[in-house]
Amino acid sequence: MDQIFDPKHILCRDDLLWVLHYVQKKVAQKDPALLELPTPRLMRNFQYFGEAAVLLLSRSSAQGLDNERIRVCLLEAMHGLVQDSETEAAPRRNDYS
Repeated sequence: MDQIFDPKHILCRDDLLWVLHYVQKKVAQKDPALLELPTPRLMRNFQYFGEAAVLLLSRSSAQGLDNERIRVCLLEAMHGLVQDSETEAAPRRNDYS
């Protein structure tokens, strides 16, 4: 997770897969952190989860990856599932909607 939050780290396919699996696992486990999020925030998490999945499917290699864009998607998809102290080093989130 530290690599995903590190803006100097160039994200790869495995990073995307790891986050998507992590979020899916937390949802399947009905993680209490997710249950505390308001519905609009959950919808935003889902939006970014879906966008990250589409970006993963639509690219054939890591070279076509917009690192900042995918990092925003991954961080937004994990919102509420990680401690605030873990995300302090993360880049400022932009809304690309």
